[in-house]
Amino acid sequence: MILISVKADLLGKEWLGRKIDENFICDLKKHNPSIDPCGENGEFHTFVTDCPLFKNKIKVTESEMVLRGGYWFLEISKLEAGKK
Repeated sequence: MILISVKADLLGKEWLGRKIDENFICDLKKHNPSIDPCGENGEFHTFVTDCPLFKNKIKVTESEMVLRGGYWFLEISKLEAGKK
């Protein structure tokens, strides 16, 4: 799971594409303890790149960071199936 959208006044574009893992949670709490680690208040949105139901992992191979309406978006233009 990676971040594909972040609220610009809370998180910078450098958070886009970041994998959600234990380091993410620690860094998020250090950056701004008031941000919900699940993004429940619209601070960020995610894209699932792998799960047990998928035959392959999804790899983002081309994307662009775009600021629009107070949010940074990772606009994905190309995906590929990867090995698990």
